Amino acid sequence: MSHIEIINLTQEKYLSRAVLDKGIYRINPVPEASDISIRILKLTPGSSTERHNHTEVEFWTVISGSVRVCLNGEDLILQAGDSIRVEPLCRHRIEALDENAVMQTVWWHHREIFEQSSEQGALRSQGFQRPLLIVPAMLTPNGGMHLGHAAGPFMVADVLTRAARMSGRKTFLVQGTHGHLEHIQIAAAKAGTDYYSLAETNTRRLKQSLQLLNVEQDIFLETRPTQRSTAILYEVLEKLMSAGLIVERTYDVPYDPSTRQFCVDAFVHGDCPHCGGESSGTECEGCGALVLDAELIRPVNLQGVSLERRPLTRLFLRLDALKNELERFAASASLPAFAKLFIEGWLKRGLPEVCLTNPNSAGVPVQMAGLDNLRFTVPMEYVPRHLLAIEQMYALQGENRLWHAIAGDELPELAILFGVDNAFGRLLVIPAVLAALGMPEFMPMYVIPNHMMLLEGQKFSTSRNHAIWVDEYVTPENAQALRFYLCRNRTHRKEADFHRQEFERFNAEFWNGQLPVMLEAADRLFEPFSDSKNLPGPGQWCADCHSFFEVTSLFMASIEQCYSLSMPNLRKITRSVETFVDEMTTFCLDAALQQKPVFMNSALNRTRARVIARALIALATALRPITPGFSEEIYHRFDIQHPSFTTLSVDWMAVELKNPVGKD
Repeated sequence: MSHIEIINLTQEKYLSRAVLDKGIYRINPVPEASDISIRILKLTPGSSTERHNHTEVEFWTVISGSVRVCLNGEDLILQAGDSIRVEPLCRHRIEALDENAVMQTVWWHHREIFEQSSEQGALRSQGFQRPLLIVPAMLTPNGGMHLGHAAGPFMVADVLTRAARMSGRKTFLVQGTHGHLEHIQIAAAKAGTDYYSLAETNTRRLKQSLQLLNVEQDIFLETRPTQRSTAILYEVLEKLMSAGLIVERTYDVPYDPSTRQFCVDAFVHGDCPHCGGESSGTECEGCGALVLDAELIRPVNLQGVSLERRPLTRLFLRLDALKNELERFAASASLPAFAKLFIEGWLKRGLPEVCLTNPNSAGVPVQMAGLDNLRFTVPMEYVPRHLLAIEQMYALQGENRLWHAIAGDELPELAILFGVDNAFGRLLVIPAVLAALGMPEFMPMYVIPNHMMLLEGQKFSTSRNHAIWVDEYVTPENAQALRFYLCRNRTHRKEADFHRQEFERFNAEFWNGQLPVMLEAADRLFEPFSDSKNLPGPGQWCADCHSFFEVTSLFMASIEQCYSLSMPNLRKITRSVETFVDEMTTFCLDAALQQKPVFMNSALNRTRARVIARALIALATALRPITPGFSEEIYHRFDIQHPSFTTLSVDWMAVELKNPVGKD
């Protein structure tokens, strides 16, 4: 028998069953575990659901009152009697507009529709019609590069660039130094030199460190402004001002009467108004929030002396006017959890205005009446430097293109890498300004944050010289092992600790220990056929060969996914390599033990040689983005030209294959 139940929210029995959560009464007349679920929502005035998405297809019907719904950043007003369908993975939020807002929602899981939605999101870039521009956060030329920097965005950007090219993408890697940061000004004053001289000296040192780490960038953006970079900044400013997004604001800013200077940005420290931790007047390293120097609690100068406050008028960017654009950006399914939650947190608490100018000693001058003493700061330079990179990308291809004349479908897709302490600029300022410029196609497609790497329990620090400097520590002998080790301990989800002794033990035991032992053992499997320049095809199979063949197949199947720009997992690929090398070593040594005359079987040896050759090619392919030198040596031994991820799909048991120890 069927059971029919009429739901009337005015009846006490239903109100008593309702669950009140954040101002919303929820009644589930049909259990959520059912094939089709139904829920009644009664929203109190001003209440709203959290922004979320899910795998189900959902229908909303407004029974009474009115609500505002946000679907992937688009606001719609629904009145009584209106109904709307919400697709899987569509990010949404419901907000009550009056006290009579009552809704019914019906949802069910439809696997085919969900998978289609997922594939559409995942395959947006699979055609590779547009090039890829990979941009890590800029280096600060107030000193050298330490291993904490390398383990963060800079070396990893090189790894992902190599991986993208192995997938067949036209890819350009941008590296560079920050334009105008107070940290550089502080270091220059301490060194007794001028701003740009110090920046250029340290930039040469940073470039040398990148070379030691085998990082090969296509574009390098220098600190000193060029005629073109300055022109782009003014072009962006004009567009932002025309859109009403730039305002003048006067704040009481920390001021040092002894030096007669305002203490802004990195020149002032105090308590963060958001988390209470120690912060400078930029971004709080503790919570990642943008901190305006005027809002610091108990501000002091670099010597720890308390400061006065005096009024200062500056230019600010109105992020709040771009709220809907940031809502749409947050709706992207390609954003990792940290990025989504960071953006949503600021949308919930309210978007601040971003200071774009300061009374600094270096930088592009504002050139506006009453603001002649001000220069533009890093937040104003973020997007212009990205636009300059686009123009230089086209110049590398022999084309002279200006950013504002490039059609949307000709813009590159953008991948950004940064430390979580720089999240505000990358996740809010850059997307907001690009949206304001009418460049949705250049909004970051891939967002790759990292947490901090510590040095023996404490944060790496240039100013405190608590660091291991790349140009002092990295050598041609340890560079590949270090690249592997830093990827192995990648801080993409949590902090990690670097201990010099642990790395050197890893280098000795694995990179210079087990790995060469395995390669030598593999060569012994090739030696019975050394009279031939090519390996023979497989002969007899045994359970050992079948098992190791499957181990290799499973390893090969995971390689390309680990390098996915949507969620790269370098920890997984490197740790899988360690396990796989152990399996390879065991297979080779077991085979070597069975080479006594009574056990000799040339047909079985042919299979063993082919199986281990296939495994070595898989290993080289897996490691090519991380340790290109090691991989090229293996490819060269097998005479494999132009390797890519398609190398994994070759049937190496059947094709002609050079014998690494064979005679020509």
